Amino acid sequence: MIARFRQGNMNASSTPSFKVYPNYFRGKVLHIVSRHQKQQFLEPVLASRLGFVCKTVSEVDTDLLGTFSGEVARTLSPVACAREKCKRAREFVSDGYLLASEGSFGPHPTLGWVTAGEEWLFLYDIEEDAELIVRDITLDTCFWRQAISSEQQCLDFLQRVGFPSQRVIVKSSQEQADFIFKNGSTPEEIVQNMRFLLNAKRNCYIETDMRAMFNPTRQQHLVKLAQILADKLNSICPACGWYGFSVTSVERGLPCSWCGTATNSVLNDIYTCKRCNWQHNKKFPQGIQQEDPQYCNQCNP
Repeated sequence: MIARFRQGNMNASSTPSFKVYPNYFRGKVLHIVSRHQKQQFLEPVLASRLGFVCKTVSEVDTDLLGTFSGEVARTLSPVACAREKCKRAREFVSDGYLLASEGSFGPHPTLGWVTAGEEWLFLYDIEEDAELIVRDITLDTCFWRQAISSEQQCLDFLQRVGFPSQRVIVKSSQEQADFIFKNGSTPEEIVQNMRFLLNAKRNCYIETDMRAMFNPTRQQHLVKLAQILADKLNSICPACGWYGFSVTSVERGLPCSWCGTATNSVLNDIYTCKRCNWQHNKKFPQGIQQEDPQYCNQCNP
């Protein structure tokens, strides 16, 4: 099974072809684990590009692993959470592939002053007992929350986030709220929930609903992530033929175009096969052989 794509004997000094084998996954079953309609955004890409026959596993109560609205705290990391979703789906699936996603929203991991959305896709190959993970971070996200105390504040918030295509959640406090209203579909309903909370609790918070079926920017991010996953599945190890041959690290030292000194810029991407550990250095970005002197510590200390 490991030699499924083998094109002849190769060794570490061979030049890889980076050939694409678009038909390997054609007709194979991909089970998408979701209760929030993520299959609507993942399936079109993975079915059209790879030929997967997609099915939805909705029996797993993924809300038990954490909710964006705060009823259940997520205690696992995003990857561990997506892996657990696939693990629980094994009760309902016996063959093919399992796919689960997990998202996080908050301060950017390096640019802490801006809000970012981080999304993970976890693919599990049941037959091979192998997993493949892709991740992407975007600044294009609709993640807003605020305290409100008037109808006008409420309506302004709805207009700002793009309601009703972007849905909202109304609750009595930001953390551990005892009243949470979801799935409101009209401004009148949202305002009514706000008034109830102001009368009953004297506090009201409104925030964007980050569940996939109610968050258009997250839907777009899932489509992008599906494209990234398809690219990774179509990247084949030239040594053993295993899918998912991808960048695992980088080699720095792109030379300065003036003095030739090695800079901190990326010289090569290092591709590694997860199955056989074969590695290959590939120029990054392609076609760029030298770095601009402004990034050189010798020319521009």
